[in-house]
Amino acid sequence: MRFISRLTALGLVLLLALVSPTVLAAVSFEFSATAKAAFDKMKGAADKATAAKLASQYAELQTIQKQSADWDTRIDNLHYRNEEAILATRKRIKEVDAEKLRRLEAAVIQAKQKYEPLFNLYDSLNQQLSIAKSFKDKTLTGLLKPQVEMAKAAVQLAKLDIRSKEAVLKTAKASTTKTIKKLRDLLSDIDPVKVKIKASKSSISRTKQQFTTEASILNQVVRKRDSTATLSSFTRMLAYMKQINDLKQNIYAYEQQTMSIIAKVDTQLAVK
Repeated sequence: MRFISRLTALGLVLLLALVSPTVLAAVSFEFSATAKAAFDKMKGAADKATAAKLASQYAELQTIQKQSADWDTRIDNLHYRNEEAILATRKRIKEVDAEKLRRLEAAVIQAKQKYEPLFNLYDSLNQQLSIAKSFKDKTLTGLLKPQVEMAKAAVQLAKLDIRSKEAVLKTAKASTTKTIKKLRDLLSDIDPVKVKIKASKSSISRTKQQFTTEASILNQVVRKRDSTATLSSFTRMLAYMKQINDLKQNIYAYEQQTMSIIAKVDTQLAVK
């Protein structure tokens, strides 16, 4: 059983990795050894201002890529925690008042079992009375009739007790259904947030493609030792990375919203 639980947990981790909000967002650039050598030669041949600009833009690109990777880690960690929390919260919602309902259902069953001998006795006495009447046995009829009346009164009280317990159960079930619906509705506030995350992921994917295309252009102009084109390419790549990081920051904020929604539902569950 413990082995199966570990497999289940492993499966969950793999699944979360596959659906991670930053899977599509991973993007980075680094010169190959040959391209870096060409870049250094171009920088060395450039005037002082251009060389400084080339160095600063390259350094800025490395820094902003590191920030992007940091966002990935922060988003993934929060996303995994949220997914685990959602599973736990959904399980708790499903189990709302479960013990109470089981207890009330058991009370109904026990009441029916408790009064079953009385109901059987009442049926038996009625049958005996019916037979006595059919044989016109006034003595036996006279003996049985009071017993039937007493049993009838007891049966009515027993049925009233059962109906009372059934009514309590029915009311509890209705209340539980209403509560569960309310909690699930609260948790469903996550859905539009997920839509926003998906939209941000799509935007990141498109921007990543632009970044990758520009990285290819950068390598070409570096090999040609075109410092002006290199600076322009760096500028565009930096702009793309800033867009990506802004989108990742949005995703992280959406994950925080998700965490808040889950916490709100958990607070409601805590008072149950």
